[in-house]
Amino acid sequence: MKIRRITDEIEKYAKPELAVENDRERIGLQVGWLDAECTGVVVCLDCTLEVLEQAVKEGCNLVVAHHPLIYHPMQKIDMEDGHARIAIFALKHGITVYSAHTNMDCCELGINRELIDLFEADFSEQSKEDACLFFARLEPITLRALTKRISEVLKDDSVKYVGNGNKIISKICICSGGGGGSQEIAVAMKGGADVYISGDFSHHDYLFALENEFAVIEYSHFASEIIVVDLFEKILSAIEGLKIVKSTEKRPFRTMEEL
Repeated sequence: MKIRRITDEIEKYAKPELAVENDRERIGLQVGWLDAECTGVVVCLDCTLEVLEQAVKEGCNLVVAHHPLIYHPMQKIDMEDGHARIAIFALKHGITVYSAHTNMDCCELGINRELIDLFEADFSEQSKEDACLFFARLEPITLRALTKRISEVLKDDSVKYVGNGNKIISKICICSGGGGGSQEIAVAMKGGADVYISGDFSHHDYLFALENEFAVIEYSHFASEIIVVDLFEKILSAIEGLKIVKSTEKRPFRTMEEL
């Protein structure tokens, strides 16, 4: 079957138009040819050199990634540049690279909905101001206990929180990956959430939350989005006879507990 058959299946699930406006040029085909015959697909969070090597080893000529390989415009393709070497490796080995990014975050049953289910909450609504933010309700729980639950579910020992650990949480606002920012916190506050859960907060975002007496929980970008590998596998399992290989990625940092 053509590679286009596989990418069409993903786009039926996570329509490209669901991607946030500044992300729409990044999703879809990144490297390669959609009309090539597919020998198998590796599904992953990031298209790294290790993932491409896994594709070669498994005889797969398609990599479906959540994060775009080409996120920022490339001014040149230079072998001295580590990121450019990844694109060159893909081209050299005839591997097509495809990305489903914020369309996977914003779709009805995408990454955010998966996180809500994992955290034992019930989806209530999607933000009208920011489609990547989802609201949900859960049985009342302290901020400290919810943080511990998230850490255990995601197997992420880098999870942290801002606020009074004894605060009772019954409504959450969540954004997978890198949704940390004062603007997003403000949307969560306006939507009546008791806590905003996301990743990649800066020091000044912590201060913004403290100044507004609002709770925040931060997980690692990697831990919140590596679940996309299972999502991709579930979506593509509808295609009979397709060889699907899950990536063997590890988070790009270590915590003190691992040293």
